[in-house]
Amino acid sequence: MTSNQPASKNITVNGVNLRYLDYGNEDKTPLVCLHGHTGQAHIWDEFADVMSDQYHVLAVDQRGHGLSAHAGDGYARDRFVEDLAAFVDALELKTFVLVGLSMGGWHSLLYTANNQERVERIVIVDIGPEPSEASNDAPARPPTPMEFDSVQASYEWMRQGNPWASDDRLLQDAQDKLRQLDSGKWTWRADAELFNSPLIDMTDPGLIGRYWDAIDTITCPILEVRGAASPLVSDEILDSMKYRGHDLTSVDVADAGHVVTVDKPQEFINAVSAYLGVETAQTA
Repeated sequence: MTSNQPASKNITVNGVNLRYLDYGNEDKTPLVCLHGHTGQAHIWDEFADVMSDQYHVLAVDQRGHGLSAHAGDGYARDRFVEDLAAFVDALELKTFVLVGLSMGGWHSLLYTANNQERVERIVIVDIGPEPSEASNDAPARPPTPMEFDSVQASYEWMRQGNPWASDDRLLQDAQDKLRQLDSGKWTWRADAELFNSPLIDMTDPGLIGRYWDAIDTITCPILEVRGAASPLVSDEILDSMKYRGHDLTSVDVADAGHVVTVDKPQEFINAVSAYLGVETAQTA
């Protein structure tokens, strides 16, 4: 899928072995990419490929996701943030750009609030400090199946909730998320503990308050990229983020749901390239 194939590397932080994709160009400014809940690092493939000409792109499988180890000490939000802190310290990244989709955006905000001197810019993808009324009022989703007879069966299940991604890209996302069991069936690479329970971030006043505090205090530029078809970040919440943030702008990607990088990879590249001041063949 990408022309610049990354090196798959591993590092142990806080007792958890993390896999990450390193796109090289170590002399460039690092750009650290964090996927969403139950996702994995390959959601950034197209974006990382383009950005790797001008950045040292590092796409991380966070604890319990992708090819990283499952975590014995759990998945509280601060554990992820501690992993991010240990990761950038271990790689001696003095300053860098953070790009986080969904929960990766939460991690980016929480880390930056306490490490302002380290982060040059942030891109948060389809996530805000609190959910919109529309997403709160939406009917509960049916439980996520934990086994499939084939990758194709998982793709067909994913397609039911995603009319936006191309067939090839959605199938690739399914393949990247799955592993085969001894029985021949397929299950998710992400820890089963992460599925079929609501994220407390959506309701916990303490966490919601911390996300708003981060918006209030972070001084570096922030770009919010919304999927135009996603209800998660309402216009009202976005307006509040812009009012309270020091330098917060936004862009909507048409015909994209929550995982904008999978649903509309080129449009995401165009939007973020403009924000970062990166000229590419697609945006020049």
